[in-house]
Amino acid sequence: MPTWLLSADGQLLNLDNVEYLDVLDVFAEDAPAEEVAAGELEPAYSELVGFLASGHEIVLFDDEDAEVVMHAFDLLKTYLTSPSFEAVHAGTVVSVQDLVDRASAKKN
Repeated sequence: MPTWLLSADGQLLNLDNVEYLDVLDVFAEDAPAEEVAAGELEPAYSELVGFLASGHEIVLFDDEDAEVVMHAFDLLKTYLTSPSFEAVHAGTVVSVQDLVDRASAKKN
């Protein structure tokens, strides 16, 4: 049974179609390429992206704070690699935002 993940814009994504996940820095469209390449500019925001076998990229989560996105990535990795994942979560729909919200609620 497939596991489903909601993208940042509400698309339903079958995780079986995801080749890999990565965090990408996104810079302003008018940012000078030389300054970006030289590491002289801060990104406008960061995205957690799912890369599909079809070549498409799906944004799963984004935030202006790169640390928040890395935390979300860690939460998603933990969720997907938990020993009981298949038995407990198969066929469910979750979003990365759900995972972040749950983690925040546990802290409070």
